[in-house]
Amino acid sequence: MEGRRMVRKVQAGGMSARRRQSKVLETRPAILAILVAALFAVSPAPVAGAWEDSARPADGERIASIDLCADQAVVALIDRDRIAGLSRWASDPRLSVMTEEAGTVPTLAMSAESVLMSGAGTVVADSYGDIKTIGLLQRLGVTVYRMPAADTFPDVLRSLTTIGDELHEADRASGLVSSLRSRLDRLAASPPAHRPLAAYYRPDGGTAGSGTAVDAAFHAAGYRNLAAELGTRGWGKFDLETLVLHPPEVIVASFFEGNPGTLSDRFSAHPVFRKAFRDIPIVKVPARFWSCGGWPLISAAETLAAARSAGP
Repeated sequence: MEGRRMVRKVQAGGMSARRRQSKVLETRPAILAILVAALFAVSPAPVAGAWEDSARPADGERIASIDLCADQAVVALIDRDRIAGLSRWASDPRLSVMTEEAGTVPTLAMSAESVLMSGAGTVVADSYGDIKTIGLLQRLGVTVYRMPAADTFPDVLRSLTTIGDELHEADRASGLVSSLRSRLDRLAASPPAHRPLAAYYRPDGGTAGSGTAVDAAFHAAGYRNLAAELGTRGWGKFDLETLVLHPPEVIVASFFEGNPGTLSDRFSAHPVFRKAFRDIPIVKVPARFWSCGGWPLISAAETLAAARSAGP
């Protein structure tokens, strides 16, 4: 998933002043800290992909999210007064499409103690979330739902439907799924006569091959993926020499927000690269649209399609 590496490199903001605490936890923080510290010595229990029917959250129960992809689903489906807290990445404008919403709810640290202090009875986490923290929460009686990875649009729609059912928000999830389907249909309604060959490039030289959310957005927007055509599956690397030997028609740049060296700077550093990429357009896609494979991925596809339609 696109945000796995890049999210970990981003420093988080401060804790929200609006964090709610239960009465018991408020009066016994020392006992809670000792309990959590002791549980860290115990191996966490295996975590299932979803809870059993009997373990689903009760109507009105407060829900917390501890990962970015989970934040996106929780914010889209749950009323604000039921959200006990979101991850620290939810308020980062480089990575999150929900910074406004994140400003109205507490920010949670990636710890069992932080989640317990929030009063959440249910936690939503990503498939790649912190196993130890998730295991501790389960041992302390907190219901945990781990969202499956969603690297294609069918996966995104299926994941939203599933979590909507699990969180008792099936109608709201159905509305979001219908909206996404309509936007995908609009993209598919005008297929390009020519699908330009595009190279996805990050500041660390990273790229995305087949089986990734980036590849899914490329196809939906009417592009071919150079990395996939060169045999890359999943996440990989693109050195500039490879781009010279296999020149794309378009370079798609992302995650350059906040990085000192722009893509243009890198390509102009050497005469060979300056000549090779002089006439190749660069399309910039905000990292927040595909920092993980969730419903904002459609915005990445729409950005790419608009750039293709506009031409060089």
